[in-house]
Amino acid sequence: MFSLLRRLRRDERGQALVMGAVAMLVLAVTVMASVSIGHGVHQKIKLQDAADAQAYSLAVKEARAYNFLAYTNRAMVVHYSAMLTFMSYVSHALYLDMTIGKLASVAQYIPGIGAIFKAVQTLIKAWKKTVETVARLLIPLLSALNVALWLAQEAMMMGTLKDLLLTGGETTLMGTDPKSRPGPSMSNGSALGAIMGKYNVNHSNLKNFLHIIDDGPRGSDKTFSLTDPTGLAQRARLLNQNKNILSDPDLAKYRLLMGNLANGVRRQWTAEGKNVLLVGRKWSLKLCVPPVIQFRIDKVADSQIKSFDETFQGNRRDQLFASDDIKIEWRMPCPYFGGANKGWKTILDLDFRAAADKRGGFHQVYGTTKTDDHHGWEGITPFLTTDTSFVDPWHNHFSAACNVTLLSKDMISKPQPFHLDGLRTGEGFLKSARSKRFDDEGESILGGMLDITWNLTGGANGKRVAEFRKATGGMMAMAVGRAIYHRPGVWKEEPNFFNPLWTARLAPTKTHWEQQAMSEFIDGWDVAEHGFSNALNY
Repeated sequence: MFSLLRRLRRDERGQALVMGAVAMLVLAVTVMASVSIGHGVHQKIKLQDAADAQAYSLAVKEARAYNFLAYTNRAMVVHYSAMLTFMSYVSHALYLDMTIGKLASVAQYIPGIGAIFKAVQTLIKAWKKTVETVARLLIPLLSALNVALWLAQEAMMMGTLKDLLLTGGETTLMGTDPKSRPGPSMSNGSALGAIMGKYNVNHSNLKNFLHIIDDGPRGSDKTFSLTDPTGLAQRARLLNQNKNILSDPDLAKYRLLMGNLANGVRRQWTAEGKNVLLVGRKWSLKLCVPPVIQFRIDKVADSQIKSFDETFQGNRRDQLFASDDIKIEWRMPCPYFGGANKGWKTILDLDFRAAADKRGGFHQVYGTTKTDDHHGWEGITPFLTTDTSFVDPWHNHFSAACNVTLLSKDMISKPQPFHLDGLRTGEGFLKSARSKRFDDEGESILGGMLDITWNLTGGANGKRVAEFRKATGGMMAMAVGRAIYHRPGVWKEEPNFFNPLWTARLAPTKTHWEQQAMSEFIDGWDVAEHGFSNALNY
């Protein structure tokens, strides 16, 4: 018996089995921990991808809306330029009729060649009637089209506002991570609350999208006007019958900006004419009869959108103005040695002008005589423009619209995703683990070896962290999208709604206006950011 016991005590067979069992246990725990951690990382990556995709999608919608404003504004400029061109044709046709046409009406009685002058007179009158008819039809049509473009701009803005309200069920979210949902701070339970002024991230997104608009909400506005969130009613005043419309400083910015742009893109024929002798809009002719007399004939032209004073002829408002003026001068003797511009005396100074305006327009000939009041024009129509701000640009993003997306995912409710929970509760495969937890009582954090349970996300104790877990489900992701104005190269210009150069980007999450949203959910956020805390203490 004793020899058997001595033999067993010295026998080393079976050690590998014991060591293998221990090693397999450690390996099993390691694999389970790796799978648990990997699953958590995978879920967080999917949630972050969904947040990034949604933020970028919102930025694309914002950039698309701004580019639409640019294209439609450019179309309006083209329409105003076309109106000016046709008014130039009207004034030029008036000039031809009252000069060459008058001469032809007398010369038609010259034997032999009178028929030619008769044909010239007939052709000029037909041309004058044609351009006047076209102008009467085209100018109101283009004005109505500009109003339609403006209404399309307003519709685009309202539609984009609706798209920016993130309330759940969005295609982008469902396609990237079906389990994701907007965080509670996005809408605080109601998309309407964003419009009514209840603070949430949707409210900030809407306000940042509209803030760049000239008549949009100010940064300090707490609510949106349910009847006029984009400032439509303010811009619509350009179409009303207000007698003081010209002197209204809030509307002068629209009239001056669009008027200057339209004047700036005029073709040479519209702006000043071309050098075509006798029949052109701009030419000069000098005749010398030595040594008796010298004649000079100057033909000049102009066409522009212009405005008059409120009290000028009953508030005629803005005008599509065009002129073709001719001046005939003489001096003696020829050649004249007193200087190129000295000694001239005026023989004839004729102004041939046409204008379209709110009062029916006019033709003006021989100085002050006005005839043919039939060119109506409503004036500059409404459009959307920017009010860029460079105050504190790093925080205000150089007027680029930002949107924040906050998503959460339920990792606590049943069925729970796989995670290594046994070491925390002591009810898993290792019952004695309860006594081996690693806790940080000062931070109210309970932990355990290799434990990543979602039930303690944010901490163990306190009403604040409990509400955080209840609201978010244990996992949250954040992303920021930005619609930026970018012209490649070395161009430097303010963001505007006349060049379609808006594009979408993802941006760093460190922005100035989500501070409140983040501090509501992350305890100590203010301390980490600014060295002080305004967080609620429970």
